[in-house]
Amino acid sequence: GARPQSSSHSESARLAARGEGGGRSAVEGRMMGRAGLVVWWCVVGVSSGTQSLNGTSLFQIEIPYSLYRSGGYRHKEAMFGAPKYGVTLTERLFYADSILCDETEAATLSWETPFLLMVDRGDCTFVKKARNAQKIGASGIIVADNRCYCADMACIPEADDTMGCENQEPIMADDGSGSDITIPAILLWKSDADAIKAYFQSEANAVVQAKLEWSIPHPDNRVEWELWATSVDESSMAFLRDFRSTVLALGTQQYFTPHFYTWNGTAYGCPGTSRCGSLCTNNGRYCAPDPDGKADAGLSGADVVAENLRRTCVWKYYGGLAATDQADRGVGPVWWDYLSSFSDKCDTAELFADASCVDQALAAAGADADLIQRCMDDSGGLVDGPNTILEHELVQLATKNIYVVPECIINGQSVWGALTTANVLETICHGYSSGDEPEACDCLTFAANANDAAYTECLDGISAHKSSSSKSKPASGYMPWWGVLFLVLTIIVVMLVAALVYWKKTQQQMRDQVRGILAEYMPLEDVGPTSNNNLGVSNPIPGLSIQA
Repeated sequence: GARPQSSSHSESARLAARGEGGGRSAVEGRMMGRAGLVVWWCVVGVSSGTQSLNGTSLFQIEIPYSLYRSGGYRHKEAMFGAPKYGVTLTERLFYADSILCDETEAATLSWETPFLLMVDRGDCTFVKKARNAQKIGASGIIVADNRCYCADMACIPEADDTMGCENQEPIMADDGSGSDITIPAILLWKSDADAIKAYFQSEANAVVQAKLEWSIPHPDNRVEWELWATSVDESSMAFLRDFRSTVLALGTQQYFTPHFYTWNGTAYGCPGTSRCGSLCTNNGRYCAPDPDGKADAGLSGADVVAENLRRTCVWKYYGGLAATDQADRGVGPVWWDYLSSFSDKCDTAELFADASCVDQALAAAGADADLIQRCMDDSGGLVDGPNTILEHELVQLATKNIYVVPECIINGQSVWGALTTANVLETICHGYSSGDEPEACDCLTFAANANDAAYTECLDGISAHKSSSSKSKPASGYMPWWGVLFLVLTIIVVMLVAALVYWKKTQQQMRDQVRGILAEYMPLEDVGPTSNNNLGVSNPIPGLSIQA
């Protein structure tokens, strides 16, 4: 039931976590299931290209000025730790002249806090180095790379380097135990790190002041973010269950898009063969790892792909552009309810793929099961041939270089840190321009202090305020189809009534005029004909007399 994976992939992934190597494809090879490595990043706002090398952070040397680099130093951010978005760490930088793998050795090092610490790469995991730096009081750790990146033509390899340069960007992977790391960590390119180390070695009491800061782009008053996960990833599911009320409180000031990691079976030679077992759908096109490690029993990778597709369809019609109510687009309350309902009713090996249980979960969330099934079928189904929705996800996966799940993206930037309500909300709130922050950001203090009751009360207050405001103010910018139809019919009826009233009034006026004319001429009928003898004129009208 395991995902097809070459030994080189497995070894590269291990080296990435150890700080001895690592490339994008290596970490991509470690597809996560229920028991997978829990590392993530979040991107706020959606971008369509690769992330910048430095990501969302800046590392700069301010003193001495000779070490200042325009635009900052080239580095990679760690996939663990807690970046401080919106905060600038400007502190003295010390060089340990050590790989900092020995906890006993680390305990002998001491500097006045606060400080940033630079150590050398090698021999142990990045997480272990960060943990030792954290224990001795460092505010952040900068790991100096000991291998050249092939794209860096200015880099000079170490004399004993027999492995050559790295073809792919180095990755500061989590070794699986990094959840306790609360300080930020970065990996500095070797050529840049060498310049800083040379200064320390040339000065007996070298004083170096460094700046480390993180920021999130805020192009407008709406934050766009997405989360990549799988339908069996427990860490992301726990977050999604907790984050529903936060999304509803943020409302249309944020725009969320969920994505589900489904890997390309074609790249592993799965189509038309039995080599991938029950991991794939559509004759081997779309696959997922076996979630329970039982190839011949329990859940299969194909079950995961099917649920991934179903959740994408639920979002399409209840949170995406096909949602009838524009206020639900990017918010999707029904989608969040479905996830909670599915988790409560069907999240077991026996019921995960049970059609009856799925229908009950959809009904409990207020989703139309027939509509969702049509969406799955119309996109290509899961039996054979391509599926347009899953193909689109594969393209997005490749375009955005998604190689670890769960992954969150905010305003076009990958954001690292624990997948918690407090961390994600804080990052989203930093994505707004000053003065544009929604009311939900005022609840951040309670979320950061893990005060669930106070946080919930704060969000409930915002929801109640929005509800009362929406009742007191007319909706703007949108009217449902039945409202438009009612308005048109009302106008037509009013016009018909007005026309009828006008016609009746006109008829009445005409009758009154005729009666008036007749009233003037009718008395003349009683007067007979005669002639005017005095004038000698005969009466021209027979029967009409002019004599008294």
